[in-house]
Amino acid sequence: MSKTATLQRPIADPTVVGGRATASAPSGVAGIKTTAAPADLAHQVDETIGTHADHLKIVEEEHKCMLERYAESHKILDKYSVMPGKSSDYMSILQRITSENASDVRRKKQPLVLKKISDSFIETFLLFKDNLSLREQYVNYYGDIRLGKVLEDLDRLAGAVAYKHASDANGDLAPIVFVTASVDRIDLKTNLSPNKNYRIFGTVTYAGYSSLEICIQAQSVPAPGETADPESNLVGRFTMVGRDKYTGKASQVNPLLLEDESQRRLVKVSEQIKEHKKKAAESDLSKRPPSAEERLVIHQLWLDTSKYQGSMYGSHVSPPSDIVWLDQTTMESVTVCFPSERNVHNKIFGGYLMRLAHELSFANGSVFTKSRPSYVSLDDFSFKKPVNIGSILRLKSQVVYSEPESKTFQVAVSADVIDNMKNSTERTNTFYFNFCCPSGVVRRVVPRSYEDMMKYLEGRRRAQTGKIISKLQSAMQKQ
Repeated sequence: MSKTATLQRPIADPTVVGGRATASAPSGVAGIKTTAAPADLAHQVDETIGTHADHLKIVEEEHKCMLERYAESHKILDKYSVMPGKSSDYMSILQRITSENASDVRRKKQPLVLKKISDSFIETFLLFKDNLSLREQYVNYYGDIRLGKVLEDLDRLAGAVAYKHASDANGDLAPIVFVTASVDRIDLKTNLSPNKNYRIFGTVTYAGYSSLEICIQAQSVPAPGETADPESNLVGRFTMVGRDKYTGKASQVNPLLLEDESQRRLVKVSEQIKEHKKKAAESDLSKRPPSAEERLVIHQLWLDTSKYQGSMYGSHVSPPSDIVWLDQTTMESVTVCFPSERNVHNKIFGGYLMRLAHELSFANGSVFTKSRPSYVSLDDFSFKKPVNIGSILRLKSQVVYSEPESKTFQVAVSADVIDNMKNSTERTNTFYFNFCCPSGVVRRVVPRSYEDMMKYLEGRRRAQTGKIISKLQSAMQKQ
């Protein structure tokens, strides 16, 4: 989109018009001003009007161009959609006796195509400034943008990017199904404003055998005369995994063609992030005990807070106001999952789950700080199991880690599906949201059971790893 500077004309000398001098006011005579000849003044007015009209025309053309790109992006999103089409009828799905696979005419997978990074590029727009009805859906009580709604849009766009990359040479959909395997990191660099328009775009940055890593960014659209922000407002990384539509087995995706050195560096950064994730998985606290350094942290926590825990003799000292027990920071909600929130695979859309989790974590953070926290990032998490339509979903949030000196804290939100027939629950995934609260009081959260100590250490690890991944993502933006 072209950008133009505001056109300004130099202020003319009131005693010089059209290159010749005019008569000056007699000295010592008050209330008399020098004026140009009527013909010359009319000429200046015509020039000013013409300049203003040209500027308005440029503004109109830029806005028209943006709307055309907006309309085109929706056509692409509909073609490679992860959501059901408008004509999709859930009741017809319930009435089927045979499986969908049995009724489908199996399409043969076409030969793999070597794809460039630019081939998977998709953009869309959030026109908060121009579309008041859209802004109404995204604005919260405080007049800020609901980040949970934006997370839904990011997941939808990541899925569309994956399907576009996996398409054949003609751009037609391949018999492959993509699911969001994990979200590596979503950083909010600067807050989103309801009085601006935003461009969201994404592309594949790494391709494995059946997996794709996708980078999504959001950037404000500058108004005519304004310069674009040097950095994106939001950066996120998604990992999508492809499965054969008919067998459910891993399906190979199109390989990635690297055209220059900057793209090779881009892939190298992706590999570094993958290596960090691999090391974190190997040292998972559910598989291995805490490290020697972490054991010292646990012991120091116990020394610092043992006097606040009740003894067998009934003695008890209340903790100070800047300390709160980790098990006292919980908040939960229960949701019935309806068909309206399904994806094309007739499972509950992952972006919808992210929105629910984010809104619960924000509510918990507001109670924890007695103020209004600001979203900073969403840490790495995996979708371990799909959530079926009709499930009873329980979300439980807990402040698991805080750094009072930097006024930041982390909220973990676990998602469990309740089986009312078997009276059992099954964990699908756990989200980790980071917040800051410059205007509120961020207390020190302290565990007092071994289970809570593991939650605390997990939050501490993620805070440290998240900073590394955030730096690597910033490096990717500069490629």
